[in-house]
Amino acid sequence: MAPAHKRDDGARADFLAMVAHTSDALLLLQDGRVLACNPAAQALFECDRPDRLLGLGLVDLSPLQQAEGVLSARALAELLADAQRDGNRQFEWCCVGCGGRQFWAEVLLTAIAPKRVVAAIRDISARKQDQLVMHLALLADVADRRRSEEQTRHLAEHDFLTDLPNRVLLLDRLSLAMAAARRKRSRLAILFLDLDRFKNINDTLGHHVGDQLLREVAARLVRCVRSVDTVSRQGGDEFVIMLSEIGGIDQVAHVADTVLGAISQEFVLEPHRLHVSTSIGVSIYPDDGADIDTLVRNADLAMYHAKEKGRNGFQFFSPEMNAQIVERVTFENDLRRALREQQFVLEYEAQVDIASARPLAAEALLRWRHPALGLLRPERFIGVAEDSGLMVGIGQWVLEQACRAARRWQDAGHALAVSVNLSQTQFLQRNLADSVGAALAASGLAPELLELELTEAIIMKNVASAPATLRALRALGVRLAIDDFGTGYTRVSHLREYPFDKLKIDRTFIGDIDAAADGAAPPVVVIAMIAMARSLGLTVLAEGVETEAQLSFLAQHGCQQYQGHYAQQKGLLDGLDGLLDGAA
Repeated sequence: MAPAHKRDDGARADFLAMVAHTSDALLLLQDGRVLACNPAAQALFECDRPDRLLGLGLVDLSPLQQAEGVLSARALAELLADAQRDGNRQFEWCCVGCGGRQFWAEVLLTAIAPKRVVAAIRDISARKQDQLVMHLALLADVADRRRSEEQTRHLAEHDFLTDLPNRVLLLDRLSLAMAAARRKRSRLAILFLDLDRFKNINDTLGHHVGDQLLREVAARLVRCVRSVDTVSRQGGDEFVIMLSEIGGIDQVAHVADTVLGAISQEFVLEPHRLHVSTSIGVSIYPDDGADIDTLVRNADLAMYHAKEKGRNGFQFFSPEMNAQIVERVTFENDLRRALREQQFVLEYEAQVDIASARPLAAEALLRWRHPALGLLRPERFIGVAEDSGLMVGIGQWVLEQACRAARRWQDAGHALAVSVNLSQTQFLQRNLADSVGAALAASGLAPELLELELTEAIIMKNVASAPATLRALRALGVRLAIDDFGTGYTRVSHLREYPFDKLKIDRTFIGDIDAAADGAAPPVVVIAMIAMARSLGLTVLAEGVETEAQLSFLAQHGCQQYQGHYAQQKGLLDGLDGLLDGAA
């Protein structure tokens, strides 16, 4: 019998021969790095010499990410740790050979000692390919089935002529929208449309022309609403629009007015050119109905009222609401006409230097000379102008007229600058600086004689975009003032960062000065505002000054300019004679 050590040497030799000739690739890893490899591993990874594998980690033989997007390095660290803890770990892995070829492998990690692991790796690319082919075939089959089901469902839920949602789909969406509105305590609106005198088109031009018209009407209606809304054809020439989660009744009126305008545009259906109108009835959930049938029925009733009132219009189901909306729409139309016919005028309020009592500038104040309601102040119509998209046009008109007026003052020998308020909508214009530059160029006014005023509220609502816009305006050479200071909680840091020239203390703080004269505590807020502005190098102007006592207090505490009724009483702009009347 052979000695034990000789039997061990023989077994070791047999084991090494087996490792050398096995078809599985074997890697001996020390601390995750290749310490030894067999010929099968060298062949699998396409390395011309064994030493090219030595010292590499499994991560070096893997792509950056696995198929599912997992980082290879992170996943391998976890798998090696699992193998050391549990004894082994088996998984499928995408590998990369020395020549760059990627292949799929089945990997078995076996821990044989602390920090030592044997990796047995077998190429399964062929099996993976077969699985992929079968998977793709299955996906294709499922996709075909799904397309067929979706097509069937689409045909069942959509109108065959216009491809709009039909009554079935509308009722489903309306049910979901009403449930959401109940939860959120919000509103939704139904617009019931019927084309005016559509039967005449079918009778005189034929149904094929009528069908073309219905398709074009459908396309225009879709362009009038948001993606979250639904436009549905109910049959014949009737359409229903569902507006979900409306912000207010004004929004519904605006959509209805937009629809009327879209339908009234000429339809070119060669060789015919048709002019069509529609009547619209509107109902609001939950005001005009708590269930679908009631809501749709009331919108239909309102549509018939619109027909009775002369067609080509819209009618709300609620009489009170309808009266309110009609008044609002009429006012908006009047405002459009005012801009078109230049019914606006500008009045000017002097901005006076306290030390010399001389006017330095005049602030342009917008007024509307309404043909029926008389002279209206901005607070009566600015909100409507903002909502209806007219504010940019009105603001540009004010800017151009004020610049022309200031240029006339200069030509007449009156060295006055002009101050113009910018609205929220104007300030959001991407081309605001270009619009201001165009107004200056058209009038020939020097930029330093134009001052633009912005309220604190505008700055606070546009903190992200304000710096770039203000820098662009400053680059033109115009002056900038922050208006109504003290009402919008502007941070002092903003005053340092933004290129303002002037700070205007809001008139609400000036009234406290009179109270102090009667024995109340001095208005420390006004004193603090003046001191802060002066410390930042800003000119300070007080708005709404009405009395001599107010002016004396402001002068005592370092305020440099003022405007208000007190200056108007003194007639400080009277020297401009007729130039103010002609300014607008």
